[in-house]
Amino acid sequence: MGKKEVQLALFQFEVKNLFGGTILKSHPKCPRPFSRKQALHLVLRSSLAKGEKSFLQKKHRKTIEALVHKQARDAGLKIFRYQNVGNHLHILVRVYYRPGLAKFLRAISGIIARKVLGAERGRGQDKQFWDGRPCSRVVHWGRDYKGVLGYFEKNRLQAIGFERPTYFEPHVANTC
Repeated sequence: MGKKEVQLALFQFEVKNLFGGTILKSHPKCPRPFSRKQALHLVLRSSLAKGEKSFLQKKHRKTIEALVHKQARDAGLKIFRYQNVGNHLHILVRVYYRPGLAKFLRAISGIIARKVLGAERGRGQDKQFWDGRPCSRVVHWGRDYKGVLGYFEKNRLQAIGFERPTYFEPHVANTC
């Protein structure tokens, strides 16, 4: 094994509570992690959400936030934190049943894409709005939860222009 391969091997570790984003292949072989007792950190990212299509645009910001909260209520999720960063959304939720999570993710991803692109239902545009499937990670209470709250604060500062962007897309092997 060469020097470069050894260095890469140091950063490859298995995470069983992570799913989606750029680490996911096109057809996952394992289910999205889920826990009724733990929080879930969701990240939805779009490279098209820039300029006029940014989630932080005045015409989109309140609509998206109201939509996320309404869909969470309808799906039976409890939102602990929500952060709009412009080209991606961070949502920290508690999910009580798996079908509610699926309903929530389907609803917000479809409706947000339609609102931002100005498309009508049933008349899709030839654009892939989201960069990948929503990234999700089970967050354990205590130190892990506090770390995620700090990450949300860092993203809040980034959204108002104080820090460089960082994304919740760790380079890990997605294994089940």
